[in-house]
Amino acid sequence: MYNDRLIYLIIKKQSGEITLEEQLELSDLIKSKEDSGLFIDSMNEVLSSSLVYTSEAKNSSVNSALDKVRARIKTAGPEPVVKRYRPARTYFAIAASVVLVLGCAFFYWMHSDEQAQHAHNIVVTKKGSKTNLILPDGTKVWVNADSRLSYDKDFGSTIREVYLTGEAYFDVVKDKKKPFIVHTDNIDIKVLGTAFNVRAYIDEKNTQTTLLRGAIEVLLKKNNNKTLLLAPNEKMIVRNTEASSHPEQLSKGGLPEIELLKLAPRKIDSLSVETEWTQNRLVFEQETLADIIPVLERWYNITIELKNTRNADVLYRGKFENDSLEDVLESLKMIGNFSYRIQKDKIIIY
Repeated sequence: MYNDRLIYLIIKKQSGEITLEEQLELSDLIKSKEDSGLFIDSMNEVLSSSLVYTSEAKNSSVNSALDKVRARIKTAGPEPVVKRYRPARTYFAIAASVVLVLGCAFFYWMHSDEQAQHAHNIVVTKKGSKTNLILPDGTKVWVNADSRLSYDKDFGSTIREVYLTGEAYFDVVKDKKKPFIVHTDNIDIKVLGTAFNVRAYIDEKNTQTTLLRGAIEVLLKKNNNKTLLLAPNEKMIVRNTEASSHPEQLSKGGLPEIELLKLAPRKIDSLSVETEWTQNRLVFEQETLADIIPVLERWYNITIELKNTRNADVLYRGKFENDSLEDVLESLKMIGNFSYRIQKDKIIIY
């Protein structure tokens, strides 16, 4: 049965008011449903309905759509408990469409244990270089500098698995029967067909994944294998430390071990900050110099030594496209009030 708690949590997620603990609970509830096939068929029926939420028609449209669900499910088994919503509660009237959008995406997913396999196909990028490739299933992958992507020779036979250290952007070909899984040191990401970015450098303090379209399931390896479900324009940050059994507990640095951020909606054909690198654009959004340095080292294949820590809390913001290293440093210098000198392949900031 699709109980009120499930609907309530989906509504909260859609409204952007859901907590991390509720996200985990929502994931568990969705995975526990056994009659997912019937539910998906019914939701597809409703998706073809025109749901118009005007002040007068919104309630009748929703209830008419729900009546179609009842009629379809009744022919196959017991009628599920579906709450009829009052016109005055617009917030809850949205529940029907939310269940459709999230339910149809999430119930398609298959849950299988990770199996260690020896990878025979390896793509490695050096510092200062990037590449892109098409996997055997047609999935397009952009691999950022200083990264390693590998996959087994049997890729696509049952499931589609890749292993990533570094950063990559995936545009996954949809295949309902063969989930696409990205394994990193801290998290695993499972999808069917979607576009998302993964940043998992071992020398950085966190692992990030950003969803542009579709839906993804993120397995938290160091948090008792809990899972989180991401919707479009959501970004998850996981600290690269030993996590506690309480996901929202603060780490030693005072930051939450897991953060789920809602990004601003993108314009059509525009890129998020997290994926600008695929177009050879270097973007910083309110980042410290300590965070920027490893990015510059990978981007320009140089080494940077930071001797000036006086303005460690200064936040930098900027976008650079095909700019030289010196041009970037000069721009950052104006904000951070530091000096630097270049010694062959090494930069000293003081």
